[in-house]
Amino acid sequence: MPTVLPISEMQRSSASLTAEAMRTKEPIYLTRHGKAAVVVMDAAEFDRRMAYRDALAAREERVYEGIMRGHREIEAGEGVPLDEALEHLGPTWGQ
Repeated sequence: MPTVLPISEMQRSSASLTAEAMRTKEPIYLTRHGKAAVVVMDAAEFDRRMAYRDALAAREERVYEGIMRGHREIEAGEGVPLDEALEHLGPTWGQ
């Protein structure tokens, strides 16, 4: 469960909140007037999560492009019938 605190807590206890964020590697949500305003998080953990997110997004883009390329090939009549493709792959695939 994420830590949620009023932003005034950061003003009063910035050193301890920074230490907590670095120790737990979890974000601390700071609110203003009851609504999320700022997130404090260990920088190395933030970078790690962003790198993971970027890698995942890049993978999804590659998969999507592959699907769309296949769709374009089928539309252009460049596809191979399933029976022919399975035969080309060998007997274990056709079962």
